[in-house]
Amino acid sequence: MRHHIPLALLACTLSLPATGNPATTESDLRTIVAEWVETMRKVQQEEDDWARDQEVLQNYKEGLEREIADLRQKIADAETRKAGADKESLAQSAERDRLASAKDSLAVVLRGLEEQLAAALPLLPAPLMSEAKTAQMAEELRKAVDLPEDKRGDHVSKRLLNVINLLGEAEKFQQTVSLRNELHRDSSGREFNMQVVYFGLAAAYAVNEEATFALLGRPDQAGWRFEERPDLADGIRKLIDATTGDIEASFIQLPLPKP
Repeated sequence: MRHHIPLALLACTLSLPATGNPATTESDLRTIVAEWVETMRKVQQEEDDWARDQEVLQNYKEGLEREIADLRQKIADAETRKAGADKESLAQSAERDRLASAKDSLAVVLRGLEEQLAAALPLLPAPLMSEAKTAQMAEELRKAVDLPEDKRGDHVSKRLLNVINLLGEAEKFQQTVSLRNELHRDSSGREFNMQVVYFGLAAAYAVNEEATFALLGRPDQAGWRFEERPDLADGIRKLIDATTGDIEASFIQLPLPKP
């Protein structure tokens, strides 16, 4: 913005009547006009400086406003992430609590399975229990049953797998007819090398090579019991010979052990 000296003012100033010394009057007028022009110049300079400073301030203000808007957006984004993180943390905590509860429940169920299976170990015949893998699993089962109460939640997965594997071995034996060689004693203490055929976990029939001594076996909670049945020796001998293929297969009538 530029200021101009009003023409009317100049005209009025220049037409002032001369009084006193003409030289003095003209000099004073020139001084007044010079001072007035200098004042106008300074005013104009101040206005120019103010306009420039105002533009700088406006740019600075706009920059601050953009920075504030950016900070507000970052705060909003951070709050969104925090809310998501809090939600995720709550979900993880809930999942962790659910898993912990499930593990506790599983530990209780597993304890019951281990106790039942340990109580049933005597029902497993000696040939099965003498196998290295089965013997190891049975030993691990006994250790698990002996755990103190504050340790019964430890190694749940490993113990459960052990129970499953041991049951699997028992089931495989249950589904087969197995022929094994075993040593058994008669009532007088004489020891015989006998062939024993197991029908799963239900019954066993044993006879010596000469068919002079025979046993009928069955499981109970105290373990497998074999009773002397010399009257069954010939029938059991035929059963074993048919099992080994020494004779042709035929129907052989043998009694089931009494429960």
